[in-house]
Amino acid sequence: MTHRLSDLLGQRAAETPQAVALELEERSVSYGELAAWVAQLAGTLRQSGIGRGDRVGIHAPKGLLAYAGIFATLRAGAAYVPLDPQAPPARTARILDDAAPRALFADRFPETAPAPEGLELIILDGAPPAGDCAGRRVLGWDEALREGLSAPVELPAAGDDPAYVLYTSGSTGQPKGVVHSHRSALAFIDWAVEALTIRPDDRVAGVAGLHFDLSTFDLFATMAAGATLVPLPEGVLWRPREASRWISRQRITTWYSTPSTLVLLLTRGGLAEAAPDALRRVLFAGEVFPIKHLRRLREAIPPETALFNLYGPTETNVCTWHPVSALPGEGEDLPIGRPCSGDEVLVLDAEGRPVPEGEEGELWVQGPSVMLGYRGAPELTRRVLRQRSGAPEGEESWYTTGDLGRRDGRGDLHFHSRRDHMVKVRGYRVELGEVEVALYSHPDIREAAVVAVPDEDQGVRLRACVVTEEPARCSVLEIKRHLGGLLPSYMLPAEIILLDTLPTTPSGKVDRASLARAEVQEAT
Repeated sequence: MTHRLSDLLGQRAAETPQAVALELEERSVSYGELAAWVAQLAGTLRQSGIGRGDRVGIHAPKGLLAYAGIFATLRAGAAYVPLDPQAPPARTARILDDAAPRALFADRFPETAPAPEGLELIILDGAPPAGDCAGRRVLGWDEALREGLSAPVELPAAGDDPAYVLYTSGSTGQPKGVVHSHRSALAFIDWAVEALTIRPDDRVAGVAGLHFDLSTFDLFATMAAGATLVPLPEGVLWRPREASRWISRQRITTWYSTPSTLVLLLTRGGLAEAAPDALRRVLFAGEVFPIKHLRRLREAIPPETALFNLYGPTETNVCTWHPVSALPGEGEDLPIGRPCSGDEVLVLDAEGRPVPEGEEGELWVQGPSVMLGYRGAPELTRRVLRQRSGAPEGEESWYTTGDLGRRDGRGDLHFHSRRDHMVKVRGYRVELGEVEVALYSHPDIREAAVVAVPDEDQGVRLRACVVTEEPARCSVLEIKRHLGGLLPSYMLPAEIILLDTLPTTPSGKVDRASLARAEVQEAT
């Protein structure tokens, strides 16, 4: 039985070395080729003393360097930390400082982001730059492969060791590092391959960025099944018609994305006209799928294509699933279904006690797919990994999701809303407080509040309401430029409204409900 994510590649390379593991734009890579390169790169990491207990950053788009770097990191016994190559340097720097990686796989030399203390080795896609590298050892791809040829590689990682750290939005302005073990990842992957019947002849689209939790299915379920991963080329989603044609041209059988991405393909990409007749299954997760667009999706794809609604915060991988055998009726919502991955999900009240069937409560998750905790944040970890009220002694802790939902008479779970100010935008978790922190960092902004506004196509969009200092009145354009230098694109407000003052409730708190209403009037 596989106990480490790194074993997935090794087993398939031993069984079917000629099978195609990656189909990239420029070439196909077999399981045997990928495993050989991974072994050499892992040897290079081990030569540098990098192994169990260490972290390695991955700062590269979906491609050979990133995928080989991930498996090399895992084979060396370390945990990988995927970074968004499109994120502002300031955010990348904050994550690097928190993650403290000892090595970095990068598509380019990170000149703009200050190197965190302890970063010793950088492996680049091409040749290293000439001149001073700030005391860091920099190897090009070919040199890194040669160096690892003769290095023996141990496999020291155990099932409960960290495998990867995914950074999500944090309310203080500092992203939170969700730490998953080999065991928690494999609990989801093993379930997914069996329940979704992923096969060696499948062609799985690599849609999500590697810093997004959906990417773990794309990569590891594909390798576990011996299938072929076909990364969606960078930037193609911004050209939805091209993306729809790509699905058909590449004979994609398995697609996993947020509902917003699918809505984009339906409304602007002509998905139905692209005739994606090879699709066997479409998975979606991360946000509520508007029913009217779900109906359009059902009509746009072959009738035999299976649809699956998956649910689970980054902290739990996927903990519930719902095969969409019938579309909801008028006024009904789509269930998130029943527990999976060996997990248990309860609906509890504020005191941690079960609520009656049909009543709303918070979703608590326990089981093998739950994270180890947040990196370097024991207090935050203790706040979300908790014991139930009156639980028997020795019971495992539960992850308190902050999501409100209910269980219906058939036993299916339904998601209702967030308990706090965290929302999902295009499938990404966004802490509204982090956007507010970025706004307040502008010297001319006196007050700021960010709210989520319902959006017919995307589910929600962000609205920033701002009060500026007098006499300086920074423009909306200036605020957008300021935020663009601090936040990734999915966290940028869709609209910014300048107000004379922020409304308050009788208790003196900002009246966010009124800010979310359509009739908010700009300052004159």
